[in-house]
Amino acid sequence: MEKNYLNWLNSHQFYGIKPGLKRIKEILKRLGNPHRYIKTIHIAGTNGKGSTASILSEILLEHGFKVGLYTSPHLIQLNERFKINGKKIENERLNEYLKYIKKNIKDYPATYFEITTALAFLYFYEEKVDIGVIECGMGGRLDATNIINPEVSIITSIGWDHTKYLGNTLEKIAHEKAGIIKRETPCVLGDLSENLIPIFQKKAEILKAPLFIVGKDFYIEFNKKNNWNYVGDHKFEDLNLNLKGYYQGNNLSCALKALEILERKEFLKITEEKLRKALGQVKVSGRYEFLNIKGKTILIDTAHNLDGFIALKSSLLKDNFKDFLLILGITNEEGDKPFVKMIEILLPLAKKIYLCEFNSPRKIVSIREWKKSLEKFPTILNKIEFVENCERAVKMGLESDFEKILVTGSIYFVGEYLKNLKFEKI
Repeated sequence: MEKNYLNWLNSHQFYGIKPGLKRIKEILKRLGNPHRYIKTIHIAGTNGKGSTASILSEILLEHGFKVGLYTSPHLIQLNERFKINGKKIENERLNEYLKYIKKNIKDYPATYFEITTALAFLYFYEEKVDIGVIECGMGGRLDATNIINPEVSIITSIGWDHTKYLGNTLEKIAHEKAGIIKRETPCVLGDLSENLIPIFQKKAEILKAPLFIVGKDFYIEFNKKNNWNYVGDHKFEDLNLNLKGYYQGNNLSCALKALEILERKEFLKITEEKLRKALGQVKVSGRYEFLNIKGKTILIDTAHNLDGFIALKSSLLKDNFKDFLLILGITNEEGDKPFVKMIEILLPLAKKIYLCEFNSPRKIVSIREWKKSLEKFPTILNKIEFVENCERAVKMGLESDFEKILVTGSIYFVGEYLKNLKFEKI
C-alpha cells in the first residue's frame, strides 16, 4: 500500500474523539451520500455490538445475501474494519478509497473515525451490498454512524465506558445509546438493568418505533448441553454458537430477533439449516478465543471495561478456567476507567499478573500509574510483575511454568500481543 494515504488517515488521530454529526454529513455530501443507497442494520451498546454484528453478518451471508460489515476498532490491521461476505478489503482497494476521500474532502477537519465510516459507506455502495451491518463507534446519538436510516436498530447493553463523552451516570449513557432509535424503525433491546428500560420505551413511543426487549418479547437460555435455546417468532433449540463465552447468549438473541424483524419485513425467509450452519462457523478474533501454543492454553478476550470484565469472569467460572497467568494492558484515554476495580474482578482467579505497557493511539495506563494506584493494595501487588512492553510479556508468558494464560484488556493491547505471538510461533 502507498504509505502516504494511510499516513494521511493516521494523521487524523490527532483530531481525537469529537462527537457530532455535522462533519460526517458534510463529508458524505462531498462523496455523493452513498449511505442513502444501501440497506443497513445499526448496532450500539457498551459491550457485545461487534459480536452481534458478526453473528448477523454470517447468518445473512449463509442465506445468500451480499453483506457489508463495518466494525471498529481493528485488532491488527485497518482492513479488518471493512468486510464484504466475510473478506477484508484488499490493501490496494483501501488505498484507492483513502486517496479518493482525501481528494474530495481536501483539508476539511475530519476525525479518523469519520473518514473510516465514510469509507465503509462508499465501499458498500460501490460494491452493491444487499445490506450493511454497521457497528457504532461510541455512544449512539452523536456517533458518526448515526447518519443512516436502518431496517432495524439494536442496542446490546449499557455499561460504564467513555463517561467523559456519554455522561457520568448509566441513565445519561442510556440516553446517548437511545439516540440510534429512528422513527417507525424497529429496535431490539438486549439485557439491560430494569431501571434503564423506561428510557428506551419512552424514546420508542415518541418515535412510534416498535421495541423488542429480551426477556419480555424474546428469550434465550443456556441449556445442559452447553448450547442455546431461543424463543421468539421462531423456536430454536440446541443452537451451537462457535463464539464461546456465556455473555454471547445476549448477543445471539439480539441478532436472532433482528433477523426475525427482517423476515417480518419480507427481506428474507429464515432457514433453520442455514442458521445452524452460520452459527457454527462465525468467528470474531479476540472474543473469548482459545489458542494452543507451545503446550499452553492461551485465552484471548478484549474485555476492555468494567462490565466486560464482569462478563468475562462469569464465563471463566462457568468453564472452570482459573489459576492462570493474567497478562493485562489497559487504555485510559479519558482518565475515568476504574482499572483497579477491573483487576480486582479477576484477582481471585489469577495466580500471577503481568501488567504491561504497549503501543496504542490512545493513552495507556502506564507502569507508573499502575504502581501509584496499587500502593494501598499489597495483596494485589504480591501477584504482580510489571512488564515494559508487549514483546517481553509474550516471551515471559511462553517461558513461564503456567499452562493457562489469559490475555485481556484493551483491543489495542490484545492486537499487539497477537502480533508478537505470531512471531514467537514461527
